Amino acid sequence: MYCVVHGGTDVELRTKSVEYLTSLPFDGYAIGGSLGKDTDELLELLGWMMPMFEREGRSDKPRHLLGIADERGIEGAVKNGVDTLDSCYPTRLSRHGTLLTRSGPLNIKSGKNARQYGVPIDPECQCYTCQHYDRPYLWHLYKANEPLYLQLAATHNVRYMNDLMAGHRQDILDGKI
Repeated sequence: MYCVVHGGTDVELRTKSVEYLTSLPFDGYAIGGSLGKDTDELLELLGWMMPMFEREGRSDKPRHLLGIADERGIEGAVKNGVDTLDSCYPTRLSRHGTLLTRSGPLNIKSGKNARQYGVPIDPECQCYTCQHYDRPYLWHLYKANEPLYLQLAATHNVRYMNDLMAGHRQDILDGKI
């Protein structure tokens, strides 16, 4: 069972929360509550909070970050010692017409996608969507409000995030993080 460390962005409250919760026999620690108004504040908060788990002698217990979103935040969380995280980021973006690519976010709603025949969302991606469908078809599905769009877009975005996390895992194994 995990406990949830709270305290907002208040250093004193977070410290009290970590000190108290690490004194109890939990299996791991979830970091939740308000983590700042943006990614910079999140990373600053994690930068001073994560070493507290080491000081309390609980570095052997997994640390889970609740509700982290963007790629920069995920990379910073991993570099700060977060072991696991959860996020609706890839599926939320796909529902609103944003597809994740190695060259940056792609707005499928843009009319230019209607004319890019034969071009997948991300040419480097090996997901089912990129291997079988091009941008004009996905643009059409989105504009027509077809439920199939949601499946195909979520499939792609989740695969993108899985590939991103595989890269972070490899960096950890290679000693880069």
